[in-house]
Amino acid sequence: DTSDLTAPPPPPPPPEPSSAAGAEAVRQAEREGLTLVTSSNSNSGYRGVTFKQGSKKYELTVRFGGRQNSLGRFATAEQA
Repeated sequence: DTSDLTAPPPPPPPPEPSSAAGAEAVRQAEREGLTLVTSSNSNSGYRGVTFKQGSKKYELTVRFGGRQNSLGRFATAEQA
């Protein structure tokens, strides 16, 4: 049976929260029914979230209408 060979691999497990504030952000997301999507291509471990060296913050970006849009910078990756 080749159906198992064509199935996408499972997503990587989420990274451990980076701080108490990050852990609270994860709990809040769960209460709101949100899922934090992991990414092995991001330096933060989360899809759409990158760490910015200059500001020492995590920036959340999304693509909408063919354009990359920043939704803000946050203290932790989980808050972003």
